[in-house]
Amino acid sequence: GSHFAHLKQAAAANKLMVERRLDPCMSEVFPWAEVPRAHTLMWKNQHKPGNMAVLVQAPRTGLRTWEDTLAAGSGV
Repeated sequence: GSHFAHLKQAAAANKLMVERRLDPCMSEVFPWAEVPRAHTLMWKNQHKPGNMAVLVQAPRTGLRTWEDTLAAGSGV
């Protein structure tokens, strides 16, 4: 198996991300509907350098708080 961190370490890592002190090297983020395209790009080694991610039940990127997520879901 693998191990990332214990609770205190994970909380510290999350805090660094929220503070934008870490760069996830995210090259591209895909909506859920584009999973097949993302997979094909990766399979053919045609993706941009860096990490790829897929939004799961998130309406868009850039939502940093629960309140942001609720507002985005309601169209406010």
